Amino acid sequence: MSSTPSTSTSAPQAFPWPPHKVLEYSLANTRQVRLRGNYATRLGVWLMLRLVRGLSWNCAYRLGSMIGRLLGLLRIRRSVAMTNLDIVYGQTKTAAQKKKIYRDSLLNVGRQMVNYLRIPLMDDKFWDECFDLENEHILRDAYNQGRGVIFLYMHFGPWELPGGKISRAGYPLAVVAKRLKNPVVDKLMIDARSAMNLGTIFHRDAMDRIRSGLKSGEGIIMVIDQNMKRSQGVFVDWLGRSASTVRSTAWIARETGAPVITGYAVQTGPKRFKMVMTEQIDWQSHPDPDQELIVNTQRYVGALEKRIYQMPEQWFWLHRRWKVQPEGVANPYDKPSNSSVS
Repeated sequence: MSSTPSTSTSAPQAFPWPPHKVLEYSLANTRQVRLRGNYATRLGVWLMLRLVRGLSWNCAYRLGSMIGRLLGLLRIRRSVAMTNLDIVYGQTKTAAQKKKIYRDSLLNVGRQMVNYLRIPLMDDKFWDECFDLENEHILRDAYNQGRGVIFLYMHFGPWELPGGKISRAGYPLAVVAKRLKNPVVDKLMIDARSAMNLGTIFHRDAMDRIRSGLKSGEGIIMVIDQNMKRSQGVFVDWLGRSASTVRSTAWIARETGAPVITGYAVQTGPKRFKMVMTEQIDWQSHPDPDQELIVNTQRYVGALEKRIYQMPEQWFWLHRRWKVQPEGVANPYDKPSNSSVS
């Protein structure tokens, strides 16, 4: 039998909010980065932005594709990606098929690198006319439960642009992200999110900010496809092999009663994007509190795996997803994959 934890928090205002209210909320609740020094990096970033933002959408798309092909020619993290593909597909796909997924995924990486730099050019007309949102009722119903929303996501498709579409549609949203060592790049990314009305929550000491956001009716993006340290994760099946997966997502859902929803986005052309909301994932009760977190984390993972199997070229295969393994199980990246690296 499945159930959802309950709280008494009421909705602050019916959703969707007007876009200007979402922007005000986002700016007021995002920690800013102050730049000091780093003049060479700042100049380099400024020149790069001038170049990329001066392109048409078609030229930007072609540039992103060129970057992706170049990454492939340079064999960027090829051994990691091919090991991952071997883990997931084994002998069900040929080496040639796996290499094609690797190359196609790099095309997506290149295009999204360029898109990210162009976010400030994405005006109201872009979000309204060029970025479709399907099944908005899933968003509206979840937000109007009055407990905030946990939005599950992964490094898939256009990455953070889905958050921009949701927040621009009137649903306040913030992403939990690590603080980058380079403050210039850190500020670039935070400013890009702010241009989409998307807030940033720094990963370290984020729990109080997440709780207050959920109480205010905000949505929180939890990215759950990254390898976690043993102390921070639980082992669940990820695409057919045990992987250390963030446990705090399920813990927050249980403690706050916030509904958990998911969806995916894809880029379908130089200036065409689509966001599809797929489902709300109900909480599954279990008599053992620790096992309850594992059970629900597995349910969350399962909702995302469907999209990877459906569109493998959209996922970020370059990450060492299975690096942390249960005690006594070898790290699969200690030596090259046997079938597809060459």
